[in-house]
Amino acid sequence: MESKSIVVVDDEADILELLKYNFEKEGARVQVFSSGNAAYAYLKDHLPDLIVSDWMMPDLDGLELYQRLEKEPGFKGIPYVILTARSLEEEVVKALELGVDDCIVKPVRIKELIARVKRLVHRQKKSGLEDTHEKNTAAGDHLLKYREIAMNLEQHKVYVDASHIDLTYSEFKLLQLLISRKGKVYSRNQIIENLNGMDCGATERSVDVQVVGLRKKIEPLRSYLETVRGIGYRMRF
Repeated sequence: MESKSIVVVDDEADILELLKYNFEKEGARVQVFSSGNAAYAYLKDHLPDLIVSDWMMPDLDGLELYQRLEKEPGFKGIPYVILTARSLEEEVVKALELGVDDCIVKPVRIKELIARVKRLVHRQKKSGLEDTHEKNTAAGDHLLKYREIAMNLEQHKVYVDASHIDLTYSEFKLLQLLISRKGKVYSRNQIIENLNGMDCGATERSVDVQVVGLRKKIEPLRSYLETVRGIGYRMRF
């Protein structure tokens, strides 16, 4: 789980502390929230790699939180684990039937939880959500992910390590172009031709300005977005 971002939601402070400590031991970056409403406000603008939420919370319970997030563009494909004191089989089945990825009965056995979370993250990686453009035709969601960068193409939003980054329209389209074809070298003229949103008077120099802007706003791009001398730019594998 190294470098993965995890959101944990629970109204019990000791459980939040316990889960945060153990997930961080595994190398994950962890955000914790003591209420469903606070978590929802954060998750509307941030895309983590996985969410772990308690079911029974006073303001917005874990199942209601999941159902709200399902309606948010970009949420499809993010694993969701629900923790519950409900030991009745039909309650667990209800949660799974509604679409949550796993349901774990409290008291939580930490080693088991970590093993299940690792399995879900591994499954997410194998499904190609980390590096491919996924289209969910039912919801019309578009999510493009590359390393720690995530692009919500429907909302024109970019996230780095789950934090929202403001880009201009041209910067957004340039990033989308380069990420969608990793390893391909684009000349400056090819970039101008592909980015219909650039001004009709765009020049090779204006492409260079866009690249500089991207590198300033998105720190990882200083090493990921490569200049190919005499040709143009590419996003390395």
